[in-house]
Amino acid sequence: METPLSNRRIGLRHLKVRAPAILWLAVALAVLSPAIALGTSEQRPSLGALFTLVGDFPLGAATSRTDYQSIDAQARRLYIAKMGEGKLLVYDLAQGRVLREIAGLPKVTGVLVVPSLHRVYASAPGSGIAASIRVGLGMLGLSSGKGAVAIFDSETLNEVGRISGGVFPDGIAYDPLAQRIFVSDELGSAVLVIDARGSRLLARIEMPGEVGNVQYDLRTAKVFAPVQTRNTLAMIDPAKNALVAQIPLAGCDHPHGLAIAPGVAIGYVACDGNDVLIVVDLEARRIIGSQPIAHDPDVLTVDPDLRRLYVASESGNMSTFDITNAALPVALGNVFVGDDAHAVAVDPSSHRLYFALANVNGKAVLRVLAPRVSH
Repeated sequence: METPLSNRRIGLRHLKVRAPAILWLAVALAVLSPAIALGTSEQRPSLGALFTLVGDFPLGAATSRTDYQSIDAQARRLYIAKMGEGKLLVYDLAQGRVLREIAGLPKVTGVLVVPSLHRVYASAPGSGIAASIRVGLGMLGLSSGKGAVAIFDSETLNEVGRISGGVFPDGIAYDPLAQRIFVSDELGSAVLVIDARGSRLLARIEMPGEVGNVQYDLRTAKVFAPVQTRNTLAMIDPAKNALVAQIPLAGCDHPHGLAIAPGVAIGYVACDGNDVLIVVDLEARRIIGSQPIAHDPDVLTVDPDLRRLYVASESGNMSTFDITNAALPVALGNVFVGDDAHAVAVDPSSHRLYFALANVNGKAVLRVLAPRVSH
């Protein structure tokens, strides 16, 4: 089910035309300038036999867009990027309420909690006309950008550091072996490397094009990120802080979202230009399968115990796969979650799914689903 255009906030990722960089300056002005919440969604989810609706829980005032989410399962907290308001929300899963709103993060996009470090990382590309101009210049190679990665203590929720984040910092991954944070500078065509112990920038790895989401794979001990404008999957060696390989993604148009099945080195790449899921053997560095998915995919997540792969999309639909055999995902179907339900997080203990929706009847809400699983 396609989301009405009037209810959508068009982001940079959705403009598939490969325009000259100078034209992106005008696009950046439109996207990064302060935005007004568009429309009001009243559509209810259509979940079929796959899920039940647990409920909608308040997240404050409506906004133009929400983005990534990250769960600390032990602390029972969900961190939500309320992008349009420049706020990081801390949601108490046990009590079902917002515990804290952290402001001062212009257009916050990516968020990742690392419980072992007691740290939360948030990408903040900036907002307003000045930030938009810097993004446009960064895409022309004339500016290193003024984006930032903010670092918070997960126990006190105080900000403990802020590091240069390039042109447009977005997705975030953690390498527990090297204790390094990797951040995709989407429009700066780079991946940033942060020393998690010293909270300092270690390296900026230049990439051959715009960078999608970034993930770490423990089995290969490598970091992976789709290169959107080259239709490849980049492999980064954390020991060298260097790009060491590119895996061609034949049949994929504009790869952005990425998830990795734990322990088996199988990657899932979502191609938002042609609505295809590409399955990649990360050790052999080759494609081993493909599947159609819901229109305009964005964020992917894996429930490791339930062995489910979820692909959320800008259209509000979500594709679900059984990955009992990680190399051969079985499609279970698509459901409509809600307008702009493009980012999903899964609680590995309860198996519930969380979607921060920007505007439902004039309010931002957290929509919670529970999978129906036959035993």
